[in-house]
Amino acid sequence: MKNGNGAPGKISIWSKLKEMGPAAIVTSAFVGPGTITSSTVAGANYGYTLLWTIIFSIVSLMIMLEMSARLGVVARKDLASAIAEQFKHPVLALLSKGFVLLAVVATCLAFQAGNMIGGSLGLADVLGIGQVSSSVIIALVCLACVWLGTYRRVEKVMLFFVGSMSLIFIVTMVAVRPNVGELMRGAFIPIVPEGAWVNTIALIGTTIIGIHLFMHSVTTQAKWDNSEGLPAARADIFVNILIGGIITVSIIVTSATVLYGSGTRIISPLNFSLQLEPVLGSWARNFGSTGLFAAGISSAIALPLTASFILGAMNKWEGGIENSRSKILGTALVLFGLYFAATNTRPTDIIIATQAISGFFLPYVAIFLMICANNKKLLGKYANNKLQNAGGLFVCVVTLILGTWGLYSVFSRFFS
Repeated sequence: MKNGNGAPGKISIWSKLKEMGPAAIVTSAFVGPGTITSSTVAGANYGYTLLWTIIFSIVSLMIMLEMSARLGVVARKDLASAIAEQFKHPVLALLSKGFVLLAVVATCLAFQAGNMIGGSLGLADVLGIGQVSSSVIIALVCLACVWLGTYRRVEKVMLFFVGSMSLIFIVTMVAVRPNVGELMRGAFIPIVPEGAWVNTIALIGTTIIGIHLFMHSVTTQAKWDNSEGLPAARADIFVNILIGGIITVSIIVTSATVLYGSGTRIISPLNFSLQLEPVLGSWARNFGSTGLFAAGISSAIALPLTASFILGAMNKWEGGIENSRSKILGTALVLFGLYFAATNTRPTDIIIATQAISGFFLPYVAIFLMICANNKKLLGKYANNKLQNAGGLFVCVVTLILGTWGLYSVFSRFFS
């Protein structure tokens, strides 16, 4: 940036704030029904014990998004294409492409089910209608957005409600006066209580989502033209992901303070509104249901777009989200989510299982991202340094262990 005399000058804080955007998409996406549900269950069942997972997740997400941003801003590559180009042998290239396809499709299907379950539960409670009716309404809105491209206006309205709900959680966290000593122990001493493995990986899987690493490489590439935009991209990541972490922490802390030890069992995402009663009183249920609906439908609208961006870039579909294959893909995601939302089968278990599936794929996406971020042909002097590799390797190892064990726990839980 240059000053009024045409000479180079320092970039002001205000200028950096105006440059932000791509990481805000990630934050608004992970603060959805999955985060609300898994965080409420964690606080109600285990108190402050699992707060460390959020600290780990937020730092890890910042590390991995920074690598993804470098691919987009410096190398002008999306992660899916960069992964395929790492392998010269046609069989290895095909296998890597198949893995990316499997990871993206499986994660998108799982999250779409969770988003539409949460959104339909909230809408049904607000309007006093049946679960099937609310599911169909949400599916029709999502399909209209997929085929007509009107998602942006709807999403802005819904994100307003999500933002309001997040603010209420932060205010409530302060109002309920949590035990600071227990809170600090839970935040910085990693412990997994008996029976908490699924919830542990769910908390990580709802914050660090593999598809967001793919998406971030696309959105940063569109936002900044060259390596000069890298400082702004890093500031964008730090500020927005930190905000998302504070919101998630506030949900766990509020739930732990209000619900832990009370005997309350979280059998539905709607139960999370109980923790808002200290501030909102009798309005807690109405506000909570509206917020759950907004979080669900905004994510359900955005997810088909995310899948289309990633798979369109990987397969070089012309026209992006206007391509007929993108619209068919979006329709399939909505119909899949509609089935689970309409049947309303064990909603809390399905939403938490969704996060565990995401957590299973995460370490493998992270490993591929590490390989790309170390490629000097792609990034030159912006390739990973030793510190970045150390941070990335730590994330890969921890998420691999937790993800594998978490998925095993999910299957054990369902089959039992």
